[in-house]
Amino acid sequence: MTRTPHSTTPIRQLPFQPRPRTGEGRTAFIERLATANFLKPSYLRAYLRDPDSPKAAPSWERLAAVTGRDPVLLREILEQKQCIECGRPLPIGDCLTARRRCSQACRQKSYRKRHPKPLKSIRITNCQGCGKGLSYHRQPRQYCSPACRQAAYRTRMNAAFPPQIRAKNCRACEAPLVSGPTNKVYCSKRCARWAYMTRRIDRGLPPLPQPAADIPRGIQPDCCVVCGTPLTLGATGQVRLTCSGSCRAKRSYWRKKEKLATTA
Repeated sequence: MTRTPHSTTPIRQLPFQPRPRTGEGRTAFIERLATANFLKPSYLRAYLRDPDSPKAAPSWERLAAVTGRDPVLLREILEQKQCIECGRPLPIGDCLTARRRCSQACRQKSYRKRHPKPLKSIRITNCQGCGKGLSYHRQPRQYCSPACRQAAYRTRMNAAFPPQIRAKNCRACEAPLVSGPTNKVYCSKRCARWAYMTRRIDRGLPPLPQPAADIPRGIQPDCCVVCGTPLTLGATGQVRLTCSGSCRAKRSYWRKKEKLATTA
């Protein structure tokens, strides 16, 4: 292997020695060193390479020789990096990737700077339904609750499609029928219940059917055990004993009352 001309000559210390900066790096320091001594950076880099490997990077030993410094300390100074948040020196060679922050606290601080918290809720407008004050987090709101939103929707629909009065009237109270099912003959459930009770009285029956006292378990009764309203099987075939939630609550209250009376 051929040696370069400067391989046989001893390494001389350069006359002008700029002070190395922390975290500057070897390349930038060599350029400042060459400029201070009126040399070309390319010539100084070629001179600082190892004679056995002329295409390799400049040697730390030869760089320390031309500067008159310890190669270990010079490398620590030039390759030492500082945390971008607190300015503390970062350890060298303790991880595979390049570190820019010294600790988890500095990483969280940088993340909070990049992703700041949204502004606090600011009261800027009123609800379009009830008029209460509104506060927003990210996007402005128009209604304070789903109830106000649904009420406003019904108001808009009624204004866009007003109810149409039909020619026929209710069979019970003679009130005009508004838009609804085509087979509608009563204006409300109250009128339908009154007509049902009237028909039973005309037939000589009690106003409401009475459930049988000895109904086998699992058999659907003909009417509600509380109010006597006619019953049918549920949508999925389950047996129903009451017609509504109010009747169910009344039946539960009566059963609890009977149980207390028997145990007293």
